[in-house]
Amino acid sequence: MAAAGFPTENVAVSLTFRDVAPTRHHGSMANEKFLQRELARTLIKYRERKGLTKEEAIWFLGTSKDILGSYESGKLQFMEPGIVIGWLSQYGAPQAVIDDAAAKAKWIRQGNPANWQESAPEGFARFTQIELLAATIDIHEDAYVWGPLQTPGYAEAVLATNPNLNDEKRREAVGFRLQRADSLFGRQAGPPRMRIIMSEVALTRFKGADFYEDQIDNLVQRNRVEGVDIHIALREAINPSTSWSYQILSFDDDRDPDLVYMENLFGGQYHAESDKVAWCRKLFSATVSVVMGLEEWSDSRADK
Repeated sequence: MAAAGFPTENVAVSLTFRDVAPTRHHGSMANEKFLQRELARTLIKYRERKGLTKEEAIWFLGTSKDILGSYESGKLQFMEPGIVIGWLSQYGAPQAVIDDAAAKAKWIRQGNPANWQESAPEGFARFTQIELLAATIDIHEDAYVWGPLQTPGYAEAVLATNPNLNDEKRREAVGFRLQRADSLFGRQAGPPRMRIIMSEVALTRFKGADFYEDQIDNLVQRNRVEGVDIHIALREAINPSTSWSYQILSFDDDRDPDLVYMENLFGGQYHAESDKVAWCRKLFSATVSVVMGLEEWSDSRADK
């Protein structure tokens, strides 16, 4: 766990995580089925947005009842990327959604949904391995929607502001965020218990963009996953965590200490000292008590 700023006295922690990290591949088939379900949900979502029933879609797409049903059930072993791309294109889905769906179909074909980690930004792959082992994660994100909750359109818009990324690197980074989400939410034992706080500005800064409603819908769907609670910090209110972004991870194995993870311009920092972890937990607890639940915020839609 050789990230910048990791305390040297915690070398044993690095060895413990390294010993168990390979288990992230054991849920490969479960992740594969998760990708299939995600593709099915995407196909259904954009069919319905097109205003088509299943019967109408059969004629619109020029397919059969059995084929449409197999793709929308999420149980088809292999979904042909060409069919997924073609259907979503005819439904009028955004190009970013089509590209994401095509990538998922190809990942299923390759038979190794976990290989997205190979495209992780330098220095970040180890964190994503540890993230998959966490029992609980508390996240406060002040600037943007937390990476695994971003839609393709949102991720592209954020990454487009980085002058250090060319088109190829930006596409790789978008793909990494999306596959990181698939792996995290598709964990064999289910995703970690997560409490996520994000600034309202992380959403409203993109109000009016063609991906805005998709991003809201994605948050609502993720918030319905058991053990996942998303909160919104209103823009007019200052909370105890304002201007800070951090994550607190805990693990089922008592040998693995709780960690705080933070990022800066030059990489990530891990802190396992008990006093720093306790300080961040106290900060997070004070923050979560004054923010608004996503469903309450979505119902009120103060952004409209």
